[in-house]
Amino acid sequence: MNAKSEVKPFSVLRWLNLMKQNAYLLAFVAIVLATIALLPFASELPDGLERVAEMFGFAERERQVYSAPLKDYTLPKFGGFFGQAIAAVVGISVTSGLVWLLASAIKKVKGKNA
Repeated sequence: MNAKSEVKPFSVLRWLNLMKQNAYLLAFVAIVLATIALLPFASELPDGLERVAEMFGFAERERQVYSAPLKDYTLPKFGGFFGQAIAAVVGISVTSGLVWLLASAIKKVKGKNA
């Protein structure tokens, strides 16, 4: 075997470089997995705004302006845990994508002003 075709052992520095290159992807995967793991512990109680509306008696006067695509944090077609997991992944993906786009735009604007 010549020197060019040798397979280098997996070194710590190579591993750290790989981790650095994929840090955002690893963070995204960790957040998604943590969210899915914590889904069974989600509260079935109303959120703060719903609770205040019930306490002060104006919850029955609400009107629907539009139909939310992931109403009550689930996909009705899938139902149960699977529907909640898909809704969580979609929500995290959309939010992460918007934050990434905003950060990229800010970085681009700052680069032009520097």
